[in-house]
Amino acid sequence: MATNYVLVDFENVQPDCLAALATGQFRVKVFVGAAQAKGRISFELSHSMQMLGANAEYVKIARTGKNAVDMHIAYYVGRLLEKEPAAVIHIVSKDTDFDPLIEYLRAKGSTCKRVKSIAEVPKHSAPRPVAPVAKGAIKHPPHVTTTHVPSPRRPHAEKLAPIIKHLHSLSGKPATSKKLTQTIATYFKQHGGALGDKTVALILDELVRLKYVSQDGTKVSYHLS
Repeated sequence: MATNYVLVDFENVQPDCLAALATGQFRVKVFVGAAQAKGRISFELSHSMQMLGANAEYVKIARTGKNAVDMHIAYYVGRLLEKEPAAVIHIVSKDTDFDPLIEYLRAKGSTCKRVKSIAEVPKHSAPRPVAPVAKGAIKHPPHVTTTHVPSPRRPHAEKLAPIIKHLHSLSGKPATSKKLTQTIATYFKQHGGALGDKTVALILDELVRLKYVSQDGTKVSYHLS
């Protein structure tokens, strides 16, 4: 059964309560910016987080920076979908910069949506599991079942999402393949650890294959929106 993950961009949307997510079918992560972590969070939000128990947690961003919270959310989205390809992702934010990433993921078959408030999340959630039929109850006639074959892992899926988000945020994008390669390598060195030259080249090849980047000789152009 698909798991509903709710990723709250607290830097952009500050909900007072998460009561709408108290059904037990949601896993909630509230991403708090470094500057916000020094302020106050409402009692109502803290109380509703406690009521959700192990299904909710704060994710504190250690450092300030442009799009720091957005980058962390994009990273989590990639990691979640790599681990659970069938997961349903709800990004709670009014920031339209998430939309290119969401369009990319949906084109690849993932279920990912952006909503502007907590109240909208249940409308787009995956249904809860159907309760088993009690002993003695009338059962439906047996039916033929088919074996589910999991979809193959997408190469570098957890890395493509954040780098697309990063490139989209750049006002001055790298103009050549060499500079783009350096940008990819530098980004991951600063966000999770350095990658080998072969892995960086494979990520670039995948960006070209998916038509987010096109090459003309040594020059590159972008189609991120």
